[in-house]
Amino acid sequence: MTLMFDVVTHLPHRGLEEWKWSDLKSTVEAQKPDDLSQPMQVDIAARDGLTVTHTEPTDGLDAMTNMAAILSSGTLTVRVPDDVRHEQPLKLTDLRSGNAQIVIEIGKDASLSVEEHHSADAGFVNLDVRYIVREGASLTRSVVTQDGADVIRHVRASVTLWADATFKQTQLTFGSALTRLETRVACMGKVSVEMSGAYLLSDKRHADITNYIDFATPGSTVRDAVAGVVTDKARGVFQGKFNVRRPAQQTDAVMRHDALMLSDTAKINAKPELEIYADDVLCEHGNTIGQLDEQAMFYMRQRGIPKAQARALLIEAFVVARLGEDEAMVALVRDWLDGQS
Repeated sequence: MTLMFDVVTHLPHRGLEEWKWSDLKSTVEAQKPDDLSQPMQVDIAARDGLTVTHTEPTDGLDAMTNMAAILSSGTLTVRVPDDVRHEQPLKLTDLRSGNAQIVIEIGKDASLSVEEHHSADAGFVNLDVRYIVREGASLTRSVVTQDGADVIRHVRASVTLWADATFKQTQLTFGSALTRLETRVACMGKVSVEMSGAYLLSDKRHADITNYIDFATPGSTVRDAVAGVVTDKARGVFQGKFNVRRPAQQTDAVMRHDALMLSDTAKINAKPELEIYADDVLCEHGNTIGQLDEQAMFYMRQRGIPKAQARALLIEAFVVARLGEDEAMVALVRDWLDGQS
C-alpha cells in the first residue's frame, strides 16, 4: 500500500504544462488499477538474427520513465548488428499490463522495422522504449493501440538518431480512459525523420499524441503530421514541439495537426510549438480543427451516395492521408467507421 501511494503521488497531473490536458494522476485515482506497481510482460517475435538480453534498468528523465525503470523486471535489450538489414518486422506485443523498459539499438548502416501492437481490456500500462539508431541506420516504427475503455496507457519512445540515420513512424490509436503516445526524438547529426499519426475517438475516450523533436546539429529534415477524429464526449490532444538549437542551421522541419469534431460535446486541444535559436532554418507549423466539408457531403449525396456512407468515405480519406499505404491500419480505420454508423 505504501508503494502504491508513493507511485500515485508522483504521477503527472494537470498542473504540469506538458500534462495539462491529460491528467494522469486524477485518472489513476478514479480508476484505481491494481497493476499500477507490477512489472509488465512484453513478447518480442521475429527476432532471429538479433541479440536479445536482459539487463539492469536505467534511470529515466521524468516520473514515468523512472517508474518504468523501478517497477519493471529489468530492461529487455535488443541489438541489430552493424550492416544487418533485418528483413522481418520485429513485433512487440503486450502480454500483461504493468511497467516495462525496452532498449532497441540498431547498428551502423543496419535497418529494422518494429511493429508495436498494444491491446488490453483493463488496467495500467507504462512502457518506456528507447531506440538508438546509429550512423547510416534506419528505423521504421508502427504503433497501434486498441484498448478497452477503462485502460490507462502511457507509451514513451525516446529515439536517438546519429548522422545519416532515418526514422519513419506511423501511429494509430483509438484511445481509452487515457492513452498517451509520446515520442521524443534527438537529432544528433544530419538525419531524416517522417512521423505521421491519427487518433479516432468515440464515447468518452481520451488520446494524447505528444511529439518532441530536438535538433542539435545542422541539416536535418523532419515532417510531422497528425490527424484526429472525435465524436460523442471524447477528447483528443496533440502537442508538438521543435527545439532548434543554435548549431542546427539549415534545419527543414514542418509540423501539422488537423482534426475533425463530429459532435458538440467532443473536445480537442492542440499546441504546436516552435522554439528556434538558429537563424538559417525553414520551420513551420499548422493546426486546423473543424467539421466535415458540407459541400463535399452535398456533392456526394447528389450522386446517390447515402449520407452515412458519404460521411464514412470523407472521414476515411481525411485519416488515410496521414497513414499512407499501411493496409492494416487502413482496415482498422474502416472497422472503426463501421462501428460508428
